[in-house]
Amino acid sequence: MRDRFPWAAAANSLRRAAAANSLRRAAPAVPFALVLVLGLVASLPGTSGAAKVRYSSGPRPTPDTLLSEAEPSMEPVVRARGPRVALTNLQLVTMVANVAIERALKSAPLDSGGHVTLAPAESHPLNFVVEHAILRVLARKGITATVRRSVVPDDSLAGARGTPGDPLLEYQLASARITYLRLRGWLPGRVKIERQGLVEGGLTMRDAGTSRVLWTGDASHNLVDAFPRSQLALVEDARYTDLKADVPGRTIDKAIEPVVVVAIVGGLIALFFQNRP
Repeated sequence: MRDRFPWAAAANSLRRAAAANSLRRAAPAVPFALVLVLGLVASLPGTSGAAKVRYSSGPRPTPDTLLSEAEPSMEPVVRARGPRVALTNLQLVTMVANVAIERALKSAPLDSGGHVTLAPAESHPLNFVVEHAILRVLARKGITATVRRSVVPDDSLAGARGTPGDPLLEYQLASARITYLRLRGWLPGRVKIERQGLVEGGLTMRDAGTSRVLWTGDASHNLVDAFPRSQLALVEDARYTDLKADVPGRTIDKAIEPVVVVAIVGGLIALFFQNRP
């Protein structure tokens, strides 16, 4: 092969010699170019005094949106006067009981700094209303009290008293109820219900040692007010049946009565002007 083409071997040897010569020429230029690039980078402004940035934490994960939890919020009404809301039936009866008990205890032989044992004379679902009213008056007079929530039998009076000589003050709530008297007004949305809050009861003070009655007083009072018919569900409480009542209705006679009155008055006025000369 070599003998048949002697010119090819000569050409290859020439190419190898030329490549070796070019490498020898380029070798001194490579270190010079590297030194030039490093000098340019070092001469850039702010490179040596660059600020270091440190991250306290990594990126926050995306919140889970599969489950959501409700957050309570309140928007207060800030103004000089709030909306007008009717008293509930329980609030009305409490107000009536406070007045009845305060009037009844005015004549009670109780001195400031004394002590009494307070107990109900009979069970009633609204005994707590009267008990609270009595404690308010006693606290205002500076009298302390031992409260019992159950009826004290007559044969256990001696054990019911706290300190020897302290009287036993018993309260009896005969009635505490709400009555809707009548409807007032005719325009839709302006109809009101007149209601009466009534409390009837009594107070008895006895000597716990001898069962002798020391004092007795009546505790009765009532109050009548009116509230919008649309607020009926707001004033009633399903827990206390005595504080609920039937709303009175209107018969056809009551609806026709104002029409008849207006017709009669209009007829009289027409006759008066007709008979004038």
